[in-house]
Amino acid sequence: MNLVNDFDSLLENIFEGRKDLAVFVVGGRCYYLADDKENFCIDVRPEYRGYVERGVMDGDLYDAAISAFRGGVPVLDINTFQRYLDNNGVKVYSSAWMGDFFKYGHSVAYFAEFYRHIEDVLSGRAEARLAEWDKLRMRLPRFYINLDGRIFQHVDWDRSHESYVPSDWNAKASSEFGELIPSEKKYWIVDGMDFWRLQSQG
Repeated sequence: MNLVNDFDSLLENIFEGRKDLAVFVVGGRCYYLADDKENFCIDVRPEYRGYVERGVMDGDLYDAAISAFRGGVPVLDINTFQRYLDNNGVKVYSSAWMGDFFKYGHSVAYFAEFYRHIEDVLSGRAEARLAEWDKLRMRLPRFYINLDGRIFQHVDWDRSHESYVPSDWNAKASSEFGELIPSEKKYWIVDGMDFWRLQSQG
């Protein structure tokens, strides 16, 4: 499969809701990947125990579900991260690849014009061109999962993912995680223009 097909396939999977982009921090490294957002759950056991308590699931089914979840990785941490990738065939993308993905189909001139549009929208001088806004924003990560520092943030505003994160984590719905990513890994910066500002429009 060539690069263009890879880009088109990923865009289709994101648009159809089959995958979401996430950035993981593990061992001091940033990993960009795309997967079903249900697999970004840190520890599925409390949720499944709730099913048992409500009588929806018995003990045997609980054990089977835990063993099957995320390819046998019910808890995501620094020790199980690689197993999660391997068991589920999850591909890790470099920041350079993600930069090409973000710019795919658009010229530098387009980005310059659209960045001016973003500034006009955020300053109240224009109405957002929502279709274009959303098409670019879908190329940004929606989840930030720092397994080193136990930080979980997301911009999947319709879901309360933070409610299912262990209590000893710093978890919230917020776009602030863009500032937690090293500058050299911010693939959404094009000719000095920081397109993380797309997250400002909820």
